Amino acid sequence: MLIASEPENERSRLTLLQNLAILDTPPEEAFDRITRVVSQVLSVPIALVSLVDENRQWFKSRVGLEAQQTPRDMAFCAHALHVADVLVIEDALRDPRFHDNPLVTGPPNVRFYAGVPLRTEDGLTLGTLCAIDTKPRVLADGERAALMDLARVVERELLNRRVNAHSRVVWEEERQARVRSDARFGAIFHETPTGKVIVGLEGRFIEVNPKFCEITGFTADELKTKTFREITHPDDLHDDLVLMAELQSGVRRSFSMEKRYIRKSGESIWVQISVSLLHDESGAPDHFIGVVLDITDRKKSERVLLEYQEQLERSVEERTQELVRSQGTLQTIADNLPILIAQVDSELRYRFNNRVYLEVFGIEPAALYGQPVTATLGPELLDELLPFFQRALAGERVTKDAVQYRSNEERIWSATYIPDIRDGEVAGFFVMSNDVTEQKRIERTLYDKAMLDPLTDLPNRRALQDRLERSLQRVRQDPTPFVVLFMDLDGFKAINDVHGHDIGDELLRHVARRLSQSVRKGDFVCRLAGDEFIVVADSVPTEDIARRIADDITAAIAEPFALPVGALTVGVSVGIAFGCENDLTSEAILARADGAMYEAKRRRRNAYRLADG
Repeated sequence: MLIASEPENERSRLTLLQNLAILDTPPEEAFDRITRVVSQVLSVPIALVSLVDENRQWFKSRVGLEAQQTPRDMAFCAHALHVADVLVIEDALRDPRFHDNPLVTGPPNVRFYAGVPLRTEDGLTLGTLCAIDTKPRVLADGERAALMDLARVVERELLNRRVNAHSRVVWEEERQARVRSDARFGAIFHETPTGKVIVGLEGRFIEVNPKFCEITGFTADELKTKTFREITHPDDLHDDLVLMAELQSGVRRSFSMEKRYIRKSGESIWVQISVSLLHDESGAPDHFIGVVLDITDRKKSERVLLEYQEQLERSVEERTQELVRSQGTLQTIADNLPILIAQVDSELRYRFNNRVYLEVFGIEPAALYGQPVTATLGPELLDELLPFFQRALAGERVTKDAVQYRSNEERIWSATYIPDIRDGEVAGFFVMSNDVTEQKRIERTLYDKAMLDPLTDLPNRRALQDRLERSLQRVRQDPTPFVVLFMDLDGFKAINDVHGHDIGDELLRHVARRLSQSVRKGDFVCRLAGDEFIVVADSVPTEDIARRIADDITAAIAEPFALPVGALTVGVSVGIAFGCENDLTSEAILARADGAMYEAKRRRRNAYRLADG
């Protein structure tokens, strides 16, 4: 088991963690809500907000785990402190850092782990937001993005604690500064890296530090002529004034809020502000002191996350409403959907079928209740689908394409199997099967069009590339070579020039048909471009066989072609290259055949030549 090294800023990190006063505190809904969303979005049994202390990792929030803490030496999260965005362990048993970790070899039997570091704005990593599964898996791009966005929300909650803690520190500093010299207070006030302000009871700025000037865009002298009301966004002013009034009336001792300032440039900027009311020696209200952080970038990310969370909550609410509807309503809805819908229990018996089962299988849905799936699925189809059933019963959502329920029908279905999870256990699965016959027909038509030469209806260059790759793959298993015959017509240009392109195109169509008739059954014929054709012949063990194929081609092409302008004659030059297991690319084989063809054309027309090597 590999123990994670300490971060370079370990002392500062631990100091901040202690100052936040969050360790060993009771659960809080703000954090628990996030781990619940992680568990739902990623469909994992365990989700944690983990804080890495000096000798342990302690869980501020946890879903699916009884333990409150584990030793730091065992912690996956200790490794995540060093990564930039997400640490993903797809299978811990295969990872040399964790394969013998007690958390992997024993409860909770970690197999999959994804942890996003929780960082402060000054780069201190306090822990992680992590998702854990007891089986290996891959983290999808959408899941990674959602986990990172949720981690930013956790960081925001930690930031609130830091700001409040900082506000209390500043309040104490200010109280002590009243007793100490004005010079020392000034140093504390002006040199800290957060915006700080002292505001009079009437709302006017008395003192501002350089960071606050940077945030608002005003100089210190300009701010001292203004009140906080003048630079607060109008939509946020009411809440700000209510909280300030509650401070003055003694209802609260301090408050923290998010609001917008209007910068000198006129643009709005989001800030997190914590305000306390200080009193004089007699106990009367004296002035306000505030700590201000620029959170504009965080608010942009938060807005995206909130929209996503609202969408998720709407989806959950809609699903909940559907589940509480009457069985009759569900049956009516299911019966009117043009898909096969069924519920199957863990013993592969039907618990629900919609009306489409009558159309497809000729069996009333009510008659299928309690019957095994063999009532509709034949033995061969059951063997084909059983692995998908088993994956669904293991908790995985899976889809099987190209399902043919009836062997005497051409209808093709795409079936999705969704685990039926109740109280954390898989009770069975749901079947959602769509008729994709027309879709597959269209896809096949589009594919065929993309792979055919429109003039001759022979396969085109793209189809040739696919065939060569398959031939190369075959010879790596079976050493019997294949041959590529590269052909270029002799005398075609003259016919084109004399009789025109229409006659030339008609001649090419005749050549294509004659080529297809002259080669062996199973040989591949394609038009490469212009008057160039290719034949790929598999399983050609000797040069004699290759020569016979070439002889048949040259003899067939040499016969006159009957065309509207009369009988026309062309020849063909053929280059032959053998493809074997030592060939690395289809381009190399084509280049050899092309070179041999030009050598044949140079020596004499309507002939062939074998490529060297």
